[in-house]
Amino acid sequence: MDKDEFIYHIMVDRFTGDPSLKNENRFLGGTLRGISERLDHIQRIGATALLLTPVCASANYHGYHTTDYLDVDPHFGTLADLQNLIADVHSRGMKIYADFVPNHCHFTHPFFLEAKENVDSPYRPWFYWQKAGYKTFLDVAELPKLNLNYSPACQYMIDVARYWCGLGFDGLRIDHAIGPSFRFWKRFMKEMKRVFPEKIFFGEVWGAGLQKRYYPTIHLKHEWWKRLLGFSQEDLQRDYVGVLDGVLDFEYRNILIDAIWHGRKLEGNRVLEKKIRHHFSLYPPDFKLILFLDNHDMDRLLYCCHGNVELMRKAIAFSRKWGKPFVLYYGTEFGMQNHQTVFDGSPYADLRVRECVDWNKKPLSLTDRHEDI
Repeated sequence: MDKDEFIYHIMVDRFTGDPSLKNENRFLGGTLRGISERLDHIQRIGATALLLTPVCASANYHGYHTTDYLDVDPHFGTLADLQNLIADVHSRGMKIYADFVPNHCHFTHPFFLEAKENVDSPYRPWFYWQKAGYKTFLDVAELPKLNLNYSPACQYMIDVARYWCGLGFDGLRIDHAIGPSFRFWKRFMKEMKRVFPEKIFFGEVWGAGLQKRYYPTIHLKHEWWKRLLGFSQEDLQRDYVGVLDGVLDFEYRNILIDAIWHGRKLEGNRVLEKKIRHHFSLYPPDFKLILFLDNHDMDRLLYCCHGNVELMRKAIAFSRKWGKPFVLYYGTEFGMQNHQTVFDGSPYADLRVRECVDWNKKPLSLTDRHEDI
């Protein structure tokens, strides 16, 4: 991953889905072939890499409810469509990353169904069983948590990662990286780096909203102290130095969005720049801090910029000048925004930032990269 890589983050179902359909919690038609047909657009806005939401078979449009780890979801296309997309991306000198979801599966996954019905099933130890049922991703009942400390489950998930990387992906974004144990990550990284030393594995390490009742579903370093004293987003990210190749930098995003939200200027703001420099200084140079300003789980950048397109451009330019990989969420270049926060507790509020692109609209001009600091 180049230090100034510009990564375009695509929600597969929504990127070329049908914008005339009601934006609901269902598949809306986006495909892998559709992404291939839009690579000219992606390159025109300056992107040098793609990041796809999960492409394996899933019970829901977003891809995070896995029902088969080794098959492409038929809503998105075929394995051949995926291979063609990867080849097309590479032929343009670009890279492509996949979203990997090792912590949990959907409760209709065959392994879980068998384990639930038969206590003697070989898949029974693949999950965490409790008096009240089973351990889940946070408190989502339809997402049973995998016991990746159990060697067969651990090896299976590593083999899954090897399969997708073997298709040509240049690395993996690891969803909910705080779910699996550090013991799992040690074995995972050892095996993956042995086979794919050049590929990059970066985590979604996000602590927002992690109430103490969720602690049994995640793994923390120095857990006793964290339970007693609490922890910050910075603390959480730093725990993965020497564990993964890098993390999506939620702390950077927190710092910059806080400044934007409170009306502080970005250009020439020495206090802000000092704060960001200090944040970066807490990590070794070879640990990849991947900057971003929004994604599929949070308010869009333009919403945070109060609808001010010029401020949005400045935020993007400000973020790209640090010489670190930067992720742009799909649709930002079309001025897509939510008009109500996704954090108001409404059911499926995240749909507000997961709309289909209207390709009849003309994209905005995004600010080019600023000079180095």
